[in-house]
Amino acid sequence: MLTKGKQIPMTKALFEAIYLDLEKKIKNGEFPYQSFIPSENDLVAAYSCSRNTVRRALSILADEGLVQPIHGKGVRVIWRSTDRDIIGSLEGLYSFEEYAERNGMAPHTVVREFEQLVCGSGLSRYTGFAKGSKLYRVVRTRSLDGFTCQVDINYFLRESIPDLTPEIAQSSVYSYIEERLNTKILTSKRQITVELANEDDFAYLNLSPYNCVAIVENQTYNSDGLMFEFTQVRHHPDAFRYCAVSRR
Repeated sequence: MLTKGKQIPMTKALFEAIYLDLEKKIKNGEFPYQSFIPSENDLVAAYSCSRNTVRRALSILADEGLVQPIHGKGVRVIWRSTDRDIIGSLEGLYSFEEYAERNGMAPHTVVREFEQLVCGSGLSRYTGFAKGSKLYRVVRTRSLDGFTCQVDINYFLRESIPDLTPEIAQSSVYSYIEERLNTKILTSKRQITVELANEDDFAYLNLSPYNCVAIVENQTYNSDGLMFEFTQVRHHPDAFRYCAVSRR
């Protein structure tokens, strides 16, 4: 049920907050599988926003395979819960904390390494940062509900994230960027591969009986088009499950 003039958190753009609220209602069963969500007019009234804002929120829901617009009828829910719910979208760009919250899990982060360095030729070719760039290098292990599911190896451009500390890295770098530095995180390019596990993977992740990890490498850009982050995330196979929505 929607309440007219509903107040929702405004830490993000309004359309993103509406999208997250509708996503929550779909996944908790308030808008069940095959039902139609409220009309655009009802959503505009409920969230006290413009029609374009509602349409942007609905567009994200459709891109993530949660709803499907049907001409002349409305927007139908096509998501339903299964024993193997997809817990992430390859198109989504969110922090680990946001990822955990969306899935009703408790996140925990441990900073294993934190250092400052200057980008050399080899690292420049690997990450895409210009040679000579001043970077932070951060290694973190991530857990969901007590299960260590991934190792993050981050390189952050120091000029874009001044005064980064291990304490901020343990909390949320993205929250620090958006809420403290007032910088919008906009785009990420990703490459996904599978590799044999290395010594650190075996040390940090309880991999048995596996001998490999799923790798996601990200180049992330802010609203000025500046790449401020390169990250390699090394995933435990049991915790690596994403979806992508295809259209004909």
